[in-house]
Amino acid sequence: MRLYSQVARLATAAALAASAHLAGAPAATAQAKSAAHEGWRQYMVHCARCHGDDAMGGVMAPDLRTSVSRGMDEQSFATVVLEGRREKGMPGLKGQLTDAQVKVIYDYVAGRASGKIKAGRPA
Repeated sequence: MRLYSQVARLATAAALAASAHLAGAPAATAQAKSAAHEGWRQYMVHCARCHGDDAMGGVMAPDLRTSVSRGMDEQSFATVVLEGRREKGMPGLKGQLTDAQVKVIYDYVAGRASGKIKAGRPA
């Protein structure tokens, strides 16, 4: 029981420290960091297996940064993600991803393509 209360106090202290840190940051910056992290997280769960870590391409699928930087807009991206490209081996993820998940993935890939989001896990 004593160990549990020590762990609980440490968790509370960490949460308060994180909260204080975010409170000092402008709300837009904290939101942008949170959105970048969520986009990265969704990408890693649903896309990285084929498209590689950091959207840099993999053995099975292309570099998504190139697709976006060459003009693939959010709607076209969503269509490909949801409907797939069976002739190229990409399954559609309709019914597995929400529109919000597709949007944060697109925003993450677009951020990687523009260089606004660096490789690795966003903070």
